[in-house]
Amino acid sequence: MVLTCNAKTVKTVLLVTFTLFALSCGGLLERKNETVNVAPDEAAPSIPFPGSGWIDRMATPENKITLENGETYSSAFDAILNGEPLANPCRNVNAWINSIFVGPKTAEKFVHALGAEWAHFVLCYLRNFLGAMVVYYGTAGIFHYFCYVHPMSEEIFKDRIRPDWNIIWHQIKLSQASMTIYSLLPVIDEYLIEWGYTKAYFTVDEIGGWPMHIATMAFYFFWVEVGIYWMHRKLHTNKFLYNYVHLRHHYYNKPETLTPWASIAFHPLDGMLQASPYVVLLPLIPCHYLTHLGLLFFTEIWATYIHDAMDFNIDPIMGSKYHTVHHTHYIYNYGQIFTFCDWFWGTLKVPDGPTGHPVKRKRA
Repeated sequence: MVLTCNAKTVKTVLLVTFTLFALSCGGLLERKNETVNVAPDEAAPSIPFPGSGWIDRMATPENKITLENGETYSSAFDAILNGEPLANPCRNVNAWINSIFVGPKTAEKFVHALGAEWAHFVLCYLRNFLGAMVVYYGTAGIFHYFCYVHPMSEEIFKDRIRPDWNIIWHQIKLSQASMTIYSLLPVIDEYLIEWGYTKAYFTVDEIGGWPMHIATMAFYFFWVEVGIYWMHRKLHTNKFLYNYVHLRHHYYNKPETLTPWASIAFHPLDGMLQASPYVVLLPLIPCHYLTHLGLLFFTEIWATYIHDAMDFNIDPIMGSKYHTVHHTHYIYNYGQIFTFCDWFWGTLKVPDGPTGHPVKRKRA
């Protein structure tokens, strides 16, 4: 019972954190522009996170950079932002995140070699790739501990087969290979947003306040859920897509072959197609950029949870027990986070008995 409680606590914390982060990150990271003169009865306009202070703090003599055209900037990241960090909030966020992974002197080498534009997106790709590894190994490692290492795991696998280390190693190698290409999808997403091809907004004020922000976020996420359901279902019903793209992920078709390490053990095109509704819907439905970024980030954490083949579920959430049924029966439970799409379109199969245990059926 100790392990069950601890594992449930970890998963519940992840779910609650996801909900609070998605709801609040769009607004809580904003700050008011105190340098703008406004009437006493008016609120100062918001500055999208992270503002311009980070660029100012980076402005030291050793970070100064001069481009081939003779233009001088306080740092390579200032050059990428064309000296106007607040002019493109999405690029400002991405450049700030990139600066966490790459210092200004390293960024300067990319700018000189590729130009500011290409350097920016190459750095975004490298950041996404490194970030994906941190999330994958970090999250899967935590789940691995609670599933297989904690002393009370003996109770879980008393009547179940433990996943073989060869299976885990196979999943890690496939996931690592997949990440090299899968990490391109967020770069495409960032390009579309930065160049104004989407309806992403950057402050709660832009969309009309918190009620509208929450409403648009819920509307966006609803259609993302529907889109992922149908994309996942199409990957099964289309013979070409299933045989050449999705089948590799269904190599893991028994509870003892499913582990947290299987979360992104797939053909890279498989992962890009299943996550594509997040990108495709953004030109049609408004969503706060940081909320959108948070949803993309959490998708990888969620994928770790639903592949651990444990019994923890909170209906109507498409938890790991439901997703295990998908891997063992193929034609059920296509949803990502909720069960409502499978229920509505008739593909929901409620798990029958504890995971990994033979179901004892009564004779007629």
